[in-house]
Amino acid sequence: MIRKYLKLSMLLALVVGAVSCNKGMDTDDEKEIIANEALIDKYLADSSLTGKVTRESTGIVYYKRKVNATGEAAKTGDAATVKVIGYLLNGTKVLGVANDSSLTFPVGGNTTGIGGIELGIYLMRTGEKASLFLPYYLGFGSGAQTNVPAYSPIRMEMEFIKTRTEVQQINEYLAAKQFVPSERSTDNLIIIRTNTVTGDTLGSGKSVSVKYTGKLLDGTQFDTGTIPVTTGTGGVIPGFDRAVRRMRKTEKAIIIFPSSLGYKATNSAKIAAYSPLQFELEIL
Repeated sequence: MIRKYLKLSMLLALVVGAVSCNKGMDTDDEKEIIANEALIDKYLADSSLTGKVTRESTGIVYYKRKVNATGEAAKTGDAATVKVIGYLLNGTKVLGVANDSSLTFPVGGNTTGIGGIELGIYLMRTGEKASLFLPYYLGFGSGAQTNVPAYSPIRMEMEFIKTRTEVQQINEYLAAKQFVPSERSTDNLIIIRTNTVTGDTLGSGKSVSVKYTGKLLDGTQFDTGTIPVTTGTGGVIPGFDRAVRRMRKTEKAIIIFPSSLGYKATNSAKIAAYSPLQFELEIL
């Protein structure tokens, strides 16, 4: 898992672009887009909302039920926390549970599976509430689901609770664990040494075996094992490699670093885009 990989994530822009390219073509999807727009327009007219909404080129139609001009805007890579409840236009609830439930996701990471949430967060600030009206391609898609008919437009009620940068997430984690960094670089590679070993650090060009356990900051373990590493050769992600170079034979440490030193915007089954990571390391 810690070796470099390249896996294509679902790019929302491509989905929206593909839909846009179909405009004017006599296809089932094009007919459904037109039908969705008509259904949304009727809902807005029946609800006396027509003059209150903003229409985005992405297909989102929205209005803000609560405005907070001084709130924080969402930035790509931050962890945004929202409360979301989704409805069909007939009022049937299709997403959301208890009032206190929330969803945290990496902004711009395309991890929620609902394009309207991924794009809608950029239209809001913390403390705001908005009603988003989503055509099917920004909602649950063209396929039927248990409680959502195929090609259904969706009304999404969203409240933007908070947003945290990766550095804020890391600092909160350090405070919660009461970890005192032994070293912290300007780009937030953090090393917490857990035993005392004297002598020179490894530096570049050294071949060692490294025992490791990788976890997300919520404690979820995503990998563990022992691997050979030749430092400075690019065989592992940058944060891992740089930390090993700063360690000594038989030394143990907890290391933490942001996604800029890890997997960046790449999504995998176990690690979401823009995830800060921690590793427990031992140089054998």
